[in-house]
Amino acid sequence: MNESEGKSSVKNVLFYIAMALSLPIIAACGGGGGSQAPTVKTTATLTINLAGTLPAEGAIAGAAFIVTLPANVTPAMTNGAVGSGVVALSGTFTGGTLTTPISTYTAATVNALGTLSVTLANSAPAGVTQVGEVAKITLQLANGATPSAANFGVSTVSSGVIDVDYRTIDGMSVSVANVTLQ
Repeated sequence: MNESEGKSSVKNVLFYIAMALSLPIIAACGGGGGSQAPTVKTTATLTINLAGTLPAEGAIAGAAFIVTLPANVTPAMTNGAVGSGVVALSGTFTGGTLTTPISTYTAATVNALGTLSVTLANSAPAGVTQVGEVAKITLQLANGATPSAANFGVSTVSSGVIDVDYRTIDGMSVSVANVTLQ
C-alpha cells in the first residue's frame, strides 16, 4: 500500500466515524421542533356579563340564568353537587354573595346537552348600577374539547335579572362574553 492509498483509507475511516457520530444528533433534531404534542387544555373559564339599559334609578340585585354546555364540558362535582368555586362573583358583583343553591347541573343525555342553572345575588343593599361582568364559571374539559364563547348558550329563567325590590328588569340579558382555556 502506498502513502496515497493510506491517507485515503484514513480519510474514509474518519468520514464514517464522523457520520456515525452525527446521525444521532441529526435524528434528535426532529425537523425544527414541530414534533411536540400540543398542550391539552383541562379547564374553561367563562366570563358572564349582564347587558342592557337600567331604568332610571334602577339597580341590579341579582340574576338567574341557565348555561347550555357543549359536549365534553362539565362543572366539577362534589358528592353529587356542583363544587364550590365553580361559580365566583366578579366584576360589578365582586364582594357580593351567592344564593343557595348557587348552581344546579343537569348532565347531558343522548338527546340533550348538559346545563348549569345559576343564581347570583349581590349583597349590596343599594344593588349594582353598572352592567358588565358579574361572574366567572370554571368548567372541566374532557377529550380535548376547545370550546369558544359561541359554543355556550345562555337563557334567563323566569325571574331573569332582578332589581333590589325583586322585580324583573326588562331588557336585560345575560351572555358568555369570553372563554379562557387553560
